Amino acid sequence: MQSVFTARQMRSADAYCENKLNISSLSLMSKAALALSKVCAKAVPAPGPILFLCGKGNNGGDGFAAARIMKEMGYSIAVALLCGREFSPDAAVMFRMVSETLILEEEADILAAIPKAALIVDCVYGTGFRGDLPENVKRIFRATENKKIVACDIPSGVGCDDGRVSDGALCAWKTVTFAAYKPCFFLYPGKEFCGKVLLADIGMPPKALEKQLPGVDLPDGDYIRSILHPRSENSHKGTFGTLLTVCGSKEMTGAAALSAMGALRCGVGLLKMALPASVMPILQTKLSEPVFLERKGAVKANAVLCGCGLGEDRKSLLFAMEQKCSMVLDADAINLLAKEPQLLDDFLKNNPGCEVILTPHPAEFARLMNTTPARIEADRLGAMRKCLDRWNVTVVLKGHHTLVANSERLFMNLTGNTGLSKGGSGDVLAGMIASFLAQGYSPLDAAVCGVYLHGAAADKLKETFSEHGMLPSDLPLAVARILKDFETIA
Repeated sequence: MQSVFTARQMRSADAYCENKLNISSLSLMSKAALALSKVCAKAVPAPGPILFLCGKGNNGGDGFAAARIMKEMGYSIAVALLCGREFSPDAAVMFRMVSETLILEEEADILAAIPKAALIVDCVYGTGFRGDLPENVKRIFRATENKKIVACDIPSGVGCDDGRVSDGALCAWKTVTFAAYKPCFFLYPGKEFCGKVLLADIGMPPKALEKQLPGVDLPDGDYIRSILHPRSENSHKGTFGTLLTVCGSKEMTGAAALSAMGALRCGVGLLKMALPASVMPILQTKLSEPVFLERKGAVKANAVLCGCGLGEDRKSLLFAMEQKCSMVLDADAINLLAKEPQLLDDFLKNNPGCEVILTPHPAEFARLMNTTPARIEADRLGAMRKCLDRWNVTVVLKGHHTLVANSERLFMNLTGNTGLSKGGSGDVLAGMIASFLAQGYSPLDAAVCGVYLHGAAADKLKETFSEHGMLPSDLPLAVARILKDFETIA
């Protein structure tokens, strides 16, 4: 399983290499420059020409070193200085190896060189960028529009850790990043500016990155297989837990049905559905497996799912909380908590052995955090951290590259496609996560498994029905088939 590292973590890894492993930063820079030059050489045959846009920090140092390498390979090279000559120590070393005849400093000369370049290499800011681009840099960047651009580490103007994009940021055709992926490659709008991301090995020992853990983990099939619980032959329905769902209303019976099928296909031993009397006959006709109950009294269960299609039904949320067991709170349950966050405070305080998983989409999360969806989307990682500072829960922030986190670890999911952008997909996911929780998985493992398999099912269905044509009701059976594959491999 790969991890994603922030700018601070990468700086710390560089320092660890130099201070603990006796690997100089210049050595890492030289290898980064070699990797960058190889990508540039594949993009444009000699003699080019190639224009390097360079800053004063180590990103600029990578550019100076790569420009020298490509000059020795027979390329016509120009090196534009966009931030003056007050270089970082390593960049200064690499700059001294570049012939002064290749250097462009005047804005007019740089602007004149841009149309002639077959390739532009962005080595201006890298992971250290924050804030806004200077006006002179924006003028030069605007002149590169429609040119083929290779970015060094990350495109200039893109925030490494949050994916924010400054006005005038460069939009890369390819990005060559070093040692590890960065968050901006998976967060919008930054992702759209990175083009195809190529991860280059620059000789940084794994130990240097391991010292920075936890990063943002990218779960893969092998990881999911490693945390799936084996099913003992000597078992019965009680072995695999009981899930109580408090979902559905007269207007939204489908949400209750979809969450139920998501739960059943993920292996829960017994499903109990607590329903309003008015909708119980509808669900009894539609589903054969669950036990049907009214929403009153104590119900024996290992976990509760509340919220899918619930509507503004505060009484049903309280019924779910009165069961005093671990819960998955989705959709309308989260909207109710946004109005009365004290309900969640009280549940966590009064039920210390019970775990809570929240599964909001950005609009629901914005209500819960008293902000706007735009602010949530502008800094998804930051929004997650604020929530986890507020409550000791597990959070699933849905969207492209859904995030799953608790106070100790954060995962970013890479499965799934736009076929999930249909009403009801989230209900299936909530049922899946609750199913794993009822079976005894930790909240984090339950959420990571559910999110990964949900997306993987959509990827399978894309092959048969297309992203346009797949339905949320197709997902549970597709999940079951993926689980079959995992069991066969195991």
